[in-house]
Amino acid sequence: MDTVFTASGDNYSVRIACDEHSARIDGGRFGTIAIEPCDVFKANLKNPNSDEIREIGSTTVWKTVRLIQYDESFKLYFSDPDGIEQLMFAVEGICDDVGISWSVSVINDNLEWSVFDVNYPIPKLNSDHFDLFVPDGCGLVIKNAGNKGYKYKRRYPGGYITMQYFAVYNDEGGVYLGIEDGKGSTKEFTLSSGNGVLEIVPRFYGINASSPANSFSLAGHCRWEYIKGDWYDATMLYAAFVHSHADWLPKIEKDGRPDTAKRFKEIPFWICDYVPNSPSQGNNKPMSLSAGSDLYAKDYWITAAIELQKRLGVPVAYHVYNWHEIPFNIEYPHFLPAKKEFIEGAKKLREHPIYVFPYINAGSWEIHDAEMGHPENFENVGKHGAAIKSDGSYVLERYPQTTLKGETSLLANMCPSSHEWQTTVCRLVREMESTLPIDGIYFDQIGAINASPCFNSDHGHLPGGGSHWAEGYRLLMEKVSAEKPDDFFYFTEDNAETYTKSFDGFLSWYWVKNGQVPAFPAIYAGYIEMLGRCTIGKKKEDYDFFKFHTAESLLFGQQLGWHKADMVYDEKRMAFLTKAVQLRYHYTELFHVSDLLRPPTVIKTVPPKITPPALSHKDEITMEQISAGAWRYRNGEKLVLISYNIAETDEAFTLSFSAEEYGLDAYELPEDFVIENGICSVSGVIPAESFKVWELTKKEDASLA
Repeated sequence: MDTVFTASGDNYSVRIACDEHSARIDGGRFGTIAIEPCDVFKANLKNPNSDEIREIGSTTVWKTVRLIQYDESFKLYFSDPDGIEQLMFAVEGICDDVGISWSVSVINDNLEWSVFDVNYPIPKLNSDHFDLFVPDGCGLVIKNAGNKGYKYKRRYPGGYITMQYFAVYNDEGGVYLGIEDGKGSTKEFTLSSGNGVLEIVPRFYGINASSPANSFSLAGHCRWEYIKGDWYDATMLYAAFVHSHADWLPKIEKDGRPDTAKRFKEIPFWICDYVPNSPSQGNNKPMSLSAGSDLYAKDYWITAAIELQKRLGVPVAYHVYNWHEIPFNIEYPHFLPAKKEFIEGAKKLREHPIYVFPYINAGSWEIHDAEMGHPENFENVGKHGAAIKSDGSYVLERYPQTTLKGETSLLANMCPSSHEWQTTVCRLVREMESTLPIDGIYFDQIGAINASPCFNSDHGHLPGGGSHWAEGYRLLMEKVSAEKPDDFFYFTEDNAETYTKSFDGFLSWYWVKNGQVPAFPAIYAGYIEMLGRCTIGKKKEDYDFFKFHTAESLLFGQQLGWHKADMVYDEKRMAFLTKAVQLRYHYTELFHVSDLLRPPTVIKTVPPKITPPALSHKDEITMEQISAGAWRYRNGEKLVLISYNIAETDEAFTLSFSAEEYGLDAYELPEDFVIENGICSVSGVIPAESFKVWELTKKEDASLA
């Protein structure tokens, strides 16, 4: 290597080494976390005529490589890799005191090769010890990730990689790694760690990727920035990007989203269940919900819900499955007509403060629907709107339900930008709203489905990647919402950030993993409702699991629940649930007009409990029996700390937090708040299975720093 450019600043340095034919990231550090040599980028090329695939990277032999240095930036130009002419990659790095922002462009004039994907520049990291933040669900922290053999691979946007940033850190600091793309373009994130080394590959799918001579730029840029802290500090960096550049962010006012009806902002608790099967549905049913309405009287789904609402004394939202005549996961998207018992039951439920939201699958078409005689079916309509892989096959998901002829359910993922699918969903929604006694609709799968590079030539977008997937769903929901009744509530499965503006709520049922932190609420509280966790299914009898996730939901600012209505028959659970729900209802406003602060450090003697994993997750769950959270009104008027004790005994605790970070100078402090050396601590005892709240009021004439 002939030339070395070093970008450096406060607590970081990055070396770029280059000769006439290759370049690499040659080393460096963020704090004490070392950067190992690696390619600046890698890419996959495909010859559409021969189907030959080649991987290239910055360390491939290129005809020419040039490094141009400026005072606060540099540019790398790579031309004609190893026998492929008229192909150039341009990489730019803009440096500042705390990090580097990288951008990449592809200039492809080669008439034989297509650029299928390119990864953003990302460092290969090495340290004896580091923790890893992953934007999975609400956010996960993988402790000592470098020595755990951690692996992860998901596409964005979707319900698993819900945001576009990571953090790697130890006690001496670390690095924020953010893909700051405000369009939400389709990407694939691959993570691998072991032996103290972490590799993250954020892969951007090429635009017009089935055609040769495709030129494009990777959306947004990749930001590497030193952090002196942890996941929360990284989250604040990503939040600053989102709040200033993201296309998907809705407007909020002093009391939150103006386009979400007030009555739905005030929901403290959700239940879910399904209408019992009719004979035509056979044994098909929602598998994770199949403990409840099939064990009780047929009207249980109505009577238990009404009894539960009366006991809690607050409005309750009801997420209802299997309301349609077609079998579950079969004959989609032909959801109408509704069962008569659903219409009658929904009317009874709505006579109480129970809001009814039926399920539809808004992302899939069941490919066997023609056999049931539907005039519009997958073969004559649906396939034209389906997402297609580069090999011409459909993107399919298999489910355990079966058709009347015994075919296993196969749901084709629909491309949201297709005219056929947008028309189908809009027509279905309008008919449901005009004929059913409901308060809104659940659009299953939109937030959960992993975005796919789509190669269906029937669609208006260029084949391959880009932002058409996220923009397609946003356009679909703009069309649906244009005629949305004023007091209706729309929500979708999981919390894919790119659809925040498109919905009133995200069903956060999957937030039941080990190591969760409230990163998503720290960014999006007030912008969208986050509702419920799955404590049913195989974890339904786990009382500690129920208490932990109910309590943690409260700290994270979620609307509670997504339980079965038969909770009302369990006095032990009802006692704890009532405390949590009443507290959530009392602090309804807080979670719409406040920011989530860095959670306090909690010192306690009661050990955590360990429980087996939920759903399809693999890791055991460590459940802290005492924890706490803090929220501060955006106007500074109040600061609220909430703690819980889910143990069956009274327990002592100490909370500590930065007085400056919380802005305590602006507030009247309770007597039990003690500040020493800038750290505020509060100690006491929390009664068994209870919550404790401190509400601080702003001093007269005080201002927040």
